[in-house]
Amino acid sequence: MPIELQRLTPLQTYSALEAGVLLIDLRPHEHFASHHIPRSISVAFSRKSLPERVATAIPPGPSIILLSDEGGVAEAAGNALYGIPRNPLRGIVTTGTDMWRNAGLPLATLPRMSAATLRQRLNVSSDELALIDVREPFEWELGYIDGSLLIPLGEIWQRAGSLDPRKETIALCQEGLRSSTAASILLHHNFPMVSNVPGGMGSWLDAAYPTVRPPH
Repeated sequence: MPIELQRLTPLQTYSALEAGVLLIDLRPHEHFASHHIPRSISVAFSRKSLPERVATAIPPGPSIILLSDEGGVAEAAGNALYGIPRNPLRGIVTTGTDMWRNAGLPLATLPRMSAATLRQRLNVSSDELALIDVREPFEWELGYIDGSLLIPLGEIWQRAGSLDPRKETIALCQEGLRSSTAASILLHHNFPMVSNVPGGMGSWLDAAYPTVRPPH
């Protein structure tokens, strides 16, 4: 039976975020990139794997609020996560960012970098870039971009403090979904220069750009 979830106003949401509650943005990663509530975490909705995705992205403890621009999605996500003690559910926002914008509250963006632009930037030796590959080790072993650093998505939150926020940081996965989550985590940790690569390694390989395979 569906549960009754508290629907939050922008002011209620803002107050909760100021108190340390995490906002999980369930919208597709391209919507998150175009505009999102600052410090929110991008975890695109999936009926089958949402609890696993949330557990991978964020540590246990903080309460969460769920945001979608589709009421049915927010409710389905709330039902999927309700009662999971690792991250208590405080409520849902079913209007996306519209009411937030109408309330005069700020929105943020996540820059997107194509595989072609990434290759050009990596070829400029003077660039201070940190390319973070958030795939799993078995994917990495199939081929990675020279100069990238492997930090699986499930480790990004814990290892953010070991990265240099003064560098422009680019997140990469296989298709752009997990790297959107990783990039949002770095933004949450106050990294000022973060980008995502939509299409990820898939786009890189489609363009026949060079990769490295670790020695065995």
